[in-house]
Amino acid sequence: MPQKLTCVSKLIFYPKQPFHFDASLHKPSHFPSSDNTWISGIYWITMVWQGRCLGLRLENKSSVSDPKVMIKVFSKGKLSASFLKDLRPELIWRFNFDSDLGEFCRLFKDDKVLGGVIKKFKGMRPVAANSFYETLVIYMVLQNTFVGRSVQMLENLFNTYGNKVEYDGHVLSCFWNPGKIAKSTEEKLRELKMGYRAKFLLKLSEQFSRGEVDEYSLRKASNEEIEKEVLKIYGIGPASIENVLFEDFYRYDAFSCIPPWEQKILSRLLFNKKMVSVEKIFKRAEKWGKYKKLAIHYIWEDIFWERMHSKVDWLEKEIRL
Repeated sequence: MPQKLTCVSKLIFYPKQPFHFDASLHKPSHFPSSDNTWISGIYWITMVWQGRCLGLRLENKSSVSDPKVMIKVFSKGKLSASFLKDLRPELIWRFNFDSDLGEFCRLFKDDKVLGGVIKKFKGMRPVAANSFYETLVIYMVLQNTFVGRSVQMLENLFNTYGNKVEYDGHVLSCFWNPGKIAKSTEEKLRELKMGYRAKFLLKLSEQFSRGEVDEYSLRKASNEEIEKEVLKIYGIGPASIENVLFEDFYRYDAFSCIPPWEQKILSRLLFNKKMVSVEKIFKRAEKWGKYKKLAIHYIWEDIFWERMHSKVDWLEKEIRL
């Protein structure tokens, strides 16, 4: 039976404008996960904070140019004022409310490639809605497989180590504390269809449970320092660094790796060709300077938003969702 979260606390946030609520919180390019759900103007996600499983309900209360977001925090038992005080800055970070995208939008509003996308999604930004550990778990289940298998692996983990919670009319999964898997075995993880990832996930969870990875220090570190520390995490290789820098630590210039399937999609989006060299893609992105990865993010998410409303034949062949 799902754990019912019946106590509600309300927090109000004023993100730096411009802030596009839907395009920031819902990423059609991401694979589906049962810890969150979305409809236009409202986003639900679970969260583990200070050992407690919470249910969040984010609601858009204003506009792109005058943003206001109300977050209802659902819990089992009343939350103290000190708990909510500590939670507030974490929510600001996770939903990237303090990012100032004014310069980016001004610089490229007339850009041949970006202009139209900015007009549609002005204020869209990456959000690290999950903890760093949780995001790395997601990266692991996405490695070298198709999306359906990734969904199955994550659901197996939720059902074995996580919790189901019910709040605000939804039943969602909630992640586990890293120590829970650290106390497990590779054999048990393999039974959950994790394959070779079982060893990686066990070691990853052990490192986090021992406190060897400090997410909060990494938030203040340079790109080079983050890369150095993240490569110490078992099972995380150079190919993951760019995603970590951009998705988890909001480094908008981190564009240095293009996997083959992304190369095909970017070739279409930037050059309208089936395939161009990664060097040519990198050269095109240089005109966006310190915002080059953010620019790629805008272009990338735009085609997946389009896919939500109409079939994009060439894209379907590449992503096989």
